[in-house]
Amino acid sequence: MPDFRFSLPQITALTDDQQVAYYPRTSILVSGGPGSGKTVVTIYRFLRAVLEENNIMLFTFNNALMYAIKGTLRARSEELFGELDEGKINTVIDEQLGTFFQWHKDNIGYYDANADHEIAKANFTRYYDKYGRLDELFFDEGQDLPRTVYGNAFVLSDTVSVGADRAQNYQGYYGDDEAEDEIYGQLKKIKADTDWQILASNFRNTREIFELAQKFVPEDPRVQRMKTDQLRRGNTPDIRIGLNQADQLDLILKIIEANQASNIGILVHFANEIPTIKDFLERKGYSCAADAAPDKSFSYYSHRIQPQDETVLMDRVSSPFITTFDSCKGLEFDVVIMPFFEESPAATRKRTKSGRVYVTPNHYYVAVTRARNEIYILSANQPPSLSFHTAAN
Repeated sequence: MPDFRFSLPQITALTDDQQVAYYPRTSILVSGGPGSGKTVVTIYRFLRAVLEENNIMLFTFNNALMYAIKGTLRARSEELFGELDEGKINTVIDEQLGTFFQWHKDNIGYYDANADHEIAKANFTRYYDKYGRLDELFFDEGQDLPRTVYGNAFVLSDTVSVGADRAQNYQGYYGDDEAEDEIYGQLKKIKADTDWQILASNFRNTREIFELAQKFVPEDPRVQRMKTDQLRRGNTPDIRIGLNQADQLDLILKIIEANQASNIGILVHFANEIPTIKDFLERKGYSCAADAAPDKSFSYYSHRIQPQDETVLMDRVSSPFITTFDSCKGLEFDVVIMPFFEESPAATRKRTKSGRVYVTPNHYYVAVTRARNEIYILSANQPPSLSFHTAAN
């Protein structure tokens, strides 16, 4: 199976609105829906600063996206990093990309998302006093960080770039339909010349896939207003009801074997579902070990990942890639498989330690929009979240 890579087009292929977001040297909020290129713009703004040898940091919210970006930068280092030597490239990839909360824990201390503005400011000031100011700061999936981050980001750097999508607001730090406005307001309050560029196009999904995604969030007016007539046509999403666990696992294997040259994402509700798929693939000769045969390799990620498997993941992300709905944001796959959908009622009811439900309709919207070409939803029964589905559609 191929190594999974973040989908990064050539810089010469950026669209007009992506170029408008890329070229400014001022602070900027870049917003847009799935497949619009928010992360692409963030990465190229980051690389521009790298080539200018600036002191910078790029933050993602989740590890899965960070590992995917790092894998792409390593694989295309000669193309993307110009004349930088291998040592400098490794330093950039290893030390200047990370998840925000882990970076804060490692360099300052635990970040309390519920703490007030002044506490966050004092923490950032301690970093500044010790290490100095960064030349530029980049946040991807910015809607998943609290407003106190952006209200104080200029303590750390004079230039701040944020990518965000209000429809992907998982963490609940902002009200419905408010994330981008709140983030922009925090930035512009400090830097009046902060720009806001909206990326309007969807370059990832087929019409059929995006219209399926819309069905999961019928009460989201912003998503419902998105036009689909300009999207390329594709295959009808494959929703299969009445499959027991063994049937679903067998079908997953068939899909993998029929798509050997494709990036495949297998997305589940709970981290404890991942070992079921992992163990099944290993019984069929697949492996997530460092020495796995290329045509029999796979990767997975959750907060429960085994240390030895995460070590491999830091160096190489293989397809198929198994993760949760909560960890798939920012990723893109040719084929998406969403098995064990009978767990939907439990996932939309149970709450995490932080008080959030494990899965919301927005999780399904985001998960479906990870797919470029094909999507499969597999379930033992028809949960309420699939009430829109009939055999005819």
